Amino acid sequence: MATRIAGDIGGRATPGRGVLRRVLGRMMSAREERARQSINAYLLGLDDATLATFGYDRKAIEEAGSGRFPL
Repeated sequence: MATRIAGDIGGRATPGRGVLRRVLGRMMSAREERARQSINAYLLGLDDATLATFGYDRKAIEEAGSGRFPL
């Protein structure tokens, strides 16, 4: 008699962590970081009144931009 483990749907219960998955994950995080940098650069080009209209604070944007080293 076969018994089923909770969460088991025919294959492995947890997906494997292969090289391709890690490469794609790192590539996506790098692209997200680049997009975040581009958006912050655009927002810093706006004046303070426009930033306040959209609910942003210049100091918070500058601090968010001084995050980790990109490499």
